[in-house]
Amino acid sequence: MAIMDISAIRKRVYLILEPTYKGDRISYWFDVFITAVILLSISVMVLSSVSSLSARYSLLFKIVFLFTTLVFSIEYPLRLWSCTSNPSYSHPVRGRLAWALTPFALIDLIVVFPFYLNIFTGINLTGLVVLRVFRIFKLVRYSDSINMIVRVVKAQRDMLITAYLVLFIALISASTLMFQIEQPGQPEVFTSIPATMWWGIVTLTTVGYGDMVPMTAPGKILGGCITLLGIGIFALPAGILASGFTQERERRTNAKKKEQQEHHGEVYLCPHCKAEIRESDLWRKK
Repeated sequence: MAIMDISAIRKRVYLILEPTYKGDRISYWFDVFITAVILLSISVMVLSSVSSLSARYSLLFKIVFLFTTLVFSIEYPLRLWSCTSNPSYSHPVRGRLAWALTPFALIDLIVVFPFYLNIFTGINLTGLVVLRVFRIFKLVRYSDSINMIVRVVKAQRDMLITAYLVLFIALISASTLMFQIEQPGQPEVFTSIPATMWWGIVTLTTVGYGDMVPMTAPGKILGGCITLLGIGIFALPAGILASGFTQERERRTNAKKKEQQEHHGEVYLCPHCKAEIRESDLWRKK
C-alpha cells in the first residue's frame, strides 16, 4: 500500500513539475511561479552588474539570489526523484542517469553548481558566475513559443547546415583571396588568413566595422563582390526558418482542427446549402 502511495505521489509530482499538464491547475500555477522565479533571477543578475544599483541594493540582490537558488535547488532533486514516472526513464538507476544527462537536466544542474561548489569546497570561482546566465535557458521548458523555435530549427537542421556550410566556404575563400591581395600592402593589418577572416565575417554580414579596409583596387572590387554575395547568402537561413515556421504553424493548425473534430465528431457538408454540420448537431431518425 505504501509503495503504491509513493508511486502515486511520485507521478503527481512529475505531472506538476512538467510544463502545464492539461487540465491541471496546480501544474499551471507552478509553471507561472517557476517562470517568475527565473525572470526574477535573470533581472537581478543583469541589474547587479550596474555599480550604482549593486552598491545601493546589495542586500536585496543577495536575498533574491539565495531565494531563487533555493527554489532551483529544491526543483532539481524533485525532478530527479520523479523522472522515473516517465516510461523513458522508468529504471530507478539507469533512468535517472539518463535523465540527468538530458539538456534540460544539465541546465538545471549548471545554474546551482557554482553556489554549492563554493559552500562545500570553499572554491569561489568568479568566472563561474557566467553560468548563472544559463537560468534563461530554463524558460525554454515553459515557453511554447521558444519550444516552437527549437522544433523548427530541428526540423530544418539539414537545410540550415547546408546554408551555413555554403557561408563557411564563402568566408574561407573570401578571406584567403583578400589576404593574398592586401597582405603585401598592409602586412600590419592583414597579418594572416585567420586574422583576415574577421574582415570576411563583418563583410559577409554587411556590418562593416571599418577596422580592416582594403586599400588596393582589386581588394575593393573583391570587397564589393563579397558584400553583395553576403546579402544573398545570409538571406538563405532566414528563408529556411520562415518556411519552417509556416510549416509548423500549418501543422499546429491541422492538429488543432483534428482535435476539435475528434471532440465534436465528424463534420458533414449539407448537400443543399453547403454548410458544415457537426455530427453532434445532426438529428437522425431512428
